[in-house]
Amino acid sequence: MSATTHDQTSDPRARDFRIADRLTATAGQIHLGGLQALVRLPLDQARRDRAAGLRTGGFISGYEGSPLGGYDKELLRLGEQLAAAGVVFRPAVNEELAANAVLGSQLASTRASRTVDGVAAYWYGKAPGLDRATDALRHGNLGGASPLGGVLALVGDDATAKSSTVPSSSEWALAELGMPVLAPADPQDILRLGLHGIAMSRFSGLWVALKLATNVVDGSATVTLGDPSITLPDNTIDGQPFVHAPHARFLQPGLAQLEESLVGARPELALRYARANGLDEIAGDQRGKIGIVAAGQTYRNTLEALTLLGVTPDRLGQSGIRVLKLGLVAPLDVAGLLDFAAGLDEIIVVE
Repeated sequence: MSATTHDQTSDPRARDFRIADRLTATAGQIHLGGLQALVRLPLDQARRDRAAGLRTGGFISGYEGSPLGGYDKELLRLGEQLAAAGVVFRPAVNEELAANAVLGSQLASTRASRTVDGVAAYWYGKAPGLDRATDALRHGNLGGASPLGGVLALVGDDATAKSSTVPSSSEWALAELGMPVLAPADPQDILRLGLHGIAMSRFSGLWVALKLATNVVDGSATVTLGDPSITLPDNTIDGQPFVHAPHARFLQPGLAQLEESLVGARPELALRYARANGLDEIAGDQRGKIGIVAAGQTYRNTLEALTLLGVTPDRLGQSGIRVLKLGLVAPLDVAGLLDFAAGLDEIIVVE
């Protein structure tokens, strides 16, 4: 876990903006909506790979639905830019077909006819789409992600059923599928955790999910551009370096090996990655006796509630309150939670 402070002093009115900056700028600050951040994310990953000298491609497939409504239309408008970045966008007839296509993208590196060494792939859908596609997603995650590819599942959660027949909270279903779940709180987090998600997927061999609440996708904020610093921790498992080799041979004996790594080595590596990169952040009074745990949208709601009570972000360090912002909500980093809880008399969990 890492300590963090939140700068509330930036005034976007004091800066010049161009609409094109939301996709092309690579430094400085821009104003970005949550949906725009999701559009930018594959381009940022492609730029990052190119700068690292990697020969990779990108692939996006899914089925729209609030809060990701309009995501496909935004991507379709970027045909030339996506092509220039080596990113292929194929909207699907349904979420299952999209998941199967994403599964196939991770096998590209196994083909002799390949033109790239890996494909960074993105599946998207709202929570009911996740429900209907669980079989395909389960098989995809079982087969795993390529070390130079990676999979990020963008899952839209309409918690208040603003534009859905039922309210949704997808982290439980995603955790049952064995997919690590990252919870961005704002557009800045979408970019940061999105890039970390692909890196975590490559390192662990798991598909990684972004839980995207309606208010996060519909909201906007001033975002500071720049690639996050990524640290790859030790990948030794049982005395040997572990590098997952994805495949889709779901028969014995390969199936047993896939299942063993799905519940053993791969989630362990995901946790190591999260710890090494400080995805869970601690703010507030390190001598405090009250702890608050929140993630994603509820983290922002918690800060707003504290502000209404007179505990503004700049006063949090002298408030007697310690706040843990979970970047990784599944699997939970139990050791990190115990460190956070040390010295506290009470912990409040905001869900």
